[in-house]
Amino acid sequence: MKNIITIVKKDLKLEFRKRESLTSMLFFGILVLVILNIAIGIGQNIAPSISGGILWVAVIFAAVLGLDRVFSNEKENRCIDGLLLSPIEPETIFIAKMAVNLIFMIIVELIIIPIFIVLYNSSITLENLPMFIAIVLLLNIGFSAVGTLLSAISSGTRRNDIMLPILLFPILIPLIAATVKATSELLSGSPVEKYSQWLYLTLAFDLIFFGSSYLLFEHVIKEG
Repeated sequence: MKNIITIVKKDLKLEFRKRESLTSMLFFGILVLVILNIAIGIGQNIAPSISGGILWVAVIFAAVLGLDRVFSNEKENRCIDGLLLSPIEPETIFIAKMAVNLIFMIIVELIIIPIFIVLYNSSITLENLPMFIAIVLLLNIGFSAVGTLLSAISSGTRRNDIMLPILLFPILIPLIAATVKATSELLSGSPVEKYSQWLYLTLAFDLIFFGSSYLLFEHVIKEG
């Protein structure tokens, strides 16, 4: 745990010193929300099935911008070699990098989601807020696990900025689809029983891909 905290603090310190990733993530996410709001019509009542998709399009595309920075900085001057030569298990590095991606996503969502609620008159209330937070966390965990592994893979390529989305989005389709469905039902005021199967799907995705990424990371990082 001490090693995980040390790596997380180092990455966060580097990011908050320059603020490159977070600034670009926030700008892109807010821009997507504003453009879609203008295209649909400002002040128009939007169906929950559409607004749920709009929210996660903005969040996912913004989050992808931050994935690349986690390993590109490490491999820029072969700093990753120092981590691998240190007495730290590769699995510990994976957990730390995943935690950094998770923190970045949460920071971005804390700003994007309130803007989404205002722009799209979303019906997120105190009553359904706990379930909405659960949906957000399930998405964040699955996205961060897969994104961390694929970021480590793509960072060893010449065109990692292009390779990462190509590898990432096909794998994330089940997670994104289930999250959009669950969010749309929640915004519609449906009972939990009506969209519980989507929550189970996101939970299964998280467990499968977190375990797979955790086990594969050692081989990926050493090959890279």
